[in-house]
Amino acid sequence: MALAVVGCGGTTRPSPAPQSSASPSAAVTEPTVAPTGPDGSIASPDLAPTATATGAGASPSPSDAAIQCSGSAANMTFFAEAAGAMSWPVYCAVLPTGWFLENGSFRLANGGHLEVGYRGPDDAHLAMSEGNVCDGIGTNDGIGTDVDACAPRDTVIQVAAMGDQTGELGRLANGLVLDVERGANPSWRVTGSGISEADFVVLCAAMLRVAVGG
Repeated sequence: MALAVVGCGGTTRPSPAPQSSASPSAAVTEPTVAPTGPDGSIASPDLAPTATATGAGASPSPSDAAIQCSGSAANMTFFAEAAGAMSWPVYCAVLPTGWFLENGSFRLANGGHLEVGYRGPDDAHLAMSEGNVCDGIGTNDGIGTDVDACAPRDTVIQVAAMGDQTGELGRLANGLVLDVERGANPSWRVTGSGISEADFVVLCAAMLRVAVGG
């Protein structure tokens, strides 16, 4: 597999209002995922966001950093909007030829949470969960969060890079995982299946910080 590593960078974009809506892009070249949030706070990367609810004008155009993310033009706008909305760094994948963004969404509630999934050759998969990864998952009778439930792993292998951050590389029963600030809010979690450990490490290291919100 030929792998590409791209440096990090980006600019901050204005935060869209929590109730901003999304409408289908004119030409979608990636698989389409419909919004799932009844309040309109979830956007799909294959939907081109409309103007914000505050009427402040058109949605932000993709930043220079977002343009380097793998995917379609609508995907770039999705990442730029998410980065501007969150108070924590948003990352996207920069992948070799043969990969595409399969699904994705973000929400602003409870500190914000972004999820995206990529599919590659031979049915390889790479998924990213960012922000409040443990929101509502694995609570212990309301006392606290069970990190092993929301961010499971079987073994820890080594320290590895996710873009300009470092985390713990581990194994799952069906693949690999990299956790940065595991169990915290925010945190970042990358999982992969059908990918060798060496390739997974390179793909994680190539992830791009789109922008720092706030």
